Amino acid sequence: MAFSLSSPLHSGLFTALTVTALTITPVFASADIVGFTAGIGTWQSSPSGNVGSTDISLDNTLNLSEENANYGFIALEHPIPLLPNLRLARIDLQWAGQGVVPAGTRLDEVTFPIDQAVDVDLDLSHTDVTFYYEVLDNLVDLDLGISARIFDGQASLVGSTEQEQVDLDATIPLLYGRAGIDLPFSGLSASVSGNWINVNDFNLIDWSAEINYDFSIAPTLEAGLSIGYRSMLIEIDDRDELRADAEFDGLFVGLRLVF
Repeated sequence: MAFSLSSPLHSGLFTALTVTALTITPVFASADIVGFTAGIGTWQSSPSGNVGSTDISLDNTLNLSEENANYGFIALEHPIPLLPNLRLARIDLQWAGQGVVPAGTRLDEVTFPIDQAVDVDLDLSHTDVTFYYEVLDNLVDLDLGISARIFDGQASLVGSTEQEQVDLDATIPLLYGRAGIDLPFSGLSASVSGNWINVNDFNLIDWSAEINYDFSIAPTLEAGLSIGYRSMLIEIDDRDELRADAEFDGLFVGLRLVF
């Protein structure tokens, strides 16, 4: 499956971000704001692992394969002491497929009594609200903070005799960190970032590594290209009758505006 940054969603979102960024540039300049970044991209995410109390395989049983997930973000950094910087990010993370589940397969409170073909939907779309501080800001960058990840998706299996849908609505607190390095006078930079929590029976590790190339398109405006790899691991053990040991990973590409 090929990457696509030319969809109507990306086109409209990039246009809106561009207009917004150009509109607020004078405000930021007059307020001596350190930086503002807005971007969009596509993550080509492949699912693997198991979900449900009977360990239903996402890739082998449900035949879920890689899908392009569109994302967008804005980040604001400022010079006000003690007040954290802000990053908002949104990703539409969905898969659909068909498979044959064996008799005894269970998702949440429903057990499928016979072998049967099912339609599968998995939606892990979420919004991240991140507050962070710049610990280092020179050739080496280091940001540390916390995120609130707001899931608003669902998982469903629909067969000929049984069907079940589980709402995946939850707000998860996460630790946030990012480390990066700039190569002077080249426009190139690299960074690693991640969100993490491990509490009781819930473990989430979401990390990414990327290479960026920025180039000037106006005196106070730069455009940037990014390519990288992202992995999101979710482990849930008997939490609200939902179990999971699944990973979603793959390459991503993105465009952004940097002030």
